[in-house]
Amino acid sequence: MFYKSFITVGLVICVGLCVHAQFPDSIKTVATVFPEKEDKVGIARKGATIFSDERYVFKELPRFLRGAGYIIGSMKGDRRIVPVTTGSLFVVTPLAGEHGSQERVLEEQGFTKLDHPSFTLFKGQRVKVGIFEKDITYKSFRLGDVSHEGWAVAFFDARPLPSITQPAKISWLPGTEYAKHTRKWQGCPSITKTGKRLWAAWFSGGAREPDAGNYGIISYSDDGKEWIDPALVITHPNSEVRVMDPQLWKDPQGRLWIFWVQNTGPKGFDGLWGTWGVRIDNPEADKPVWTAPRRLCNGLTRNKPIVLASGEWLLPSYDWINHQSAVYISEDEGEHWTLQGGPLNKPVSNFYEHMCVQLTNGHIWMLQRNVQESFSEDRGANWTSLQEVEELTSANSRLYIGRLQSGNLLLVYNNDPERKARKNMTARLSLDDGKTWPYELLLDDRNSVSYPDVVQDEDGLIYVCYDRSRGGEKEILMATFTEEDLLQGRFVTKQAKQRQIISKVND
Repeated sequence: MFYKSFITVGLVICVGLCVHAQFPDSIKTVATVFPEKEDKVGIARKGATIFSDERYVFKELPRFLRGAGYIIGSMKGDRRIVPVTTGSLFVVTPLAGEHGSQERVLEEQGFTKLDHPSFTLFKGQRVKVGIFEKDITYKSFRLGDVSHEGWAVAFFDARPLPSITQPAKISWLPGTEYAKHTRKWQGCPSITKTGKRLWAAWFSGGAREPDAGNYGIISYSDDGKEWIDPALVITHPNSEVRVMDPQLWKDPQGRLWIFWVQNTGPKGFDGLWGTWGVRIDNPEADKPVWTAPRRLCNGLTRNKPIVLASGEWLLPSYDWINHQSAVYISEDEGEHWTLQGGPLNKPVSNFYEHMCVQLTNGHIWMLQRNVQESFSEDRGANWTSLQEVEELTSANSRLYIGRLQSGNLLLVYNNDPERKARKNMTARLSLDDGKTWPYELLLDDRNSVSYPDVVQDEDGLIYVCYDRSRGGEKEILMATFTEEDLLQGRFVTKQAKQRQIISKVND
């Protein structure tokens, strides 16, 4: 089966005429909801269309729901309400015993009925309705969805999230406030090289991942031994917004791109996310200059873009709301990004962190956690259904796939036959476009090693960065080797080194 792309409607939830609802003083916060698939967001006011498949319009609304956001979706089909922030969520549905009632379904999901009389939501309504409220909270860093089968209308805060509208702040050589000794954890690294300068990135802040105060860290080294840590930090002025998962990439012009993800919610994941980026045109300068931060697309980018043979750039950015391993395409070297497509995952909340490589036949091969694969024959617009790669057994963790200068493919991942432990960080080499992987090099056999990223320099030296024990040893590590080391299955060349420290909090 092939999956076509679909566009999640509405980058900023509140568009056009926006009247904010006056919720009761007893309600401290109201949840924000984001539409899935073809659904849209409307602003509740008299005369506004309620459903996508019926012509009913609002006739009467309680004062506190006027100006609230609501989902314009089907009145008949199964529905899913997707909160992206904590707070109260209100749903209007027929009362128990009335036709189409979802009262019991909502109560099973934690809703309670408000003490409010029935009212005429729309002309022609022949049932009594009630208002139901639920306090949306995190469970294991995630916000649960709300599902129902009959008609129900959800009301919520429609104001745009600060993670969408407000960019992070970028600071060069920020000082002791972000020094290594202040970090209680660190991890999720990335690496690239511009000229002779090595760059590494990861994130920290707060007591854990996720937590209030998470911020991005960029470090560099001009000799591969001594690192300026931090050289740059990415922080957000709004305490409700976390900065996470910085990703580095050198484009074909030699410019340095720094991508990161912004998330509203200090203790969990909003699921909408958003990939932001800046570009540095003079990355080897004593004080580099970067472009203004821009929000590039929805979703979470956790791996490098690729450049297609036809010249377009393809950026992976995971869509948690629609469970799509989405890819965005740029035809103007990163100035604009458009959703191109992506295979659909099972409807569970997971970080698939997909990465792509173009094969010699022009097809695009996607790999992601667990290890699953999908293929596209049309520049990422349509994809085969995801399938597990049985011969590549890995823990549930990020991996790296890319093409080396020789034309061979390099895979770096946690090689665990039981698919459980983040151990055995392993590099493997394929000479036949990924059909077989006969050569391998064990980089680090210890536990709690994860999240590899790779760059190869102009001389052919391969750099792999990864983290170890994010809240324990708090190490960002690097291994260097060549294809000869891979072919030999051991570290034999002079440049080959294991377990080099980029950053260690407890040193």
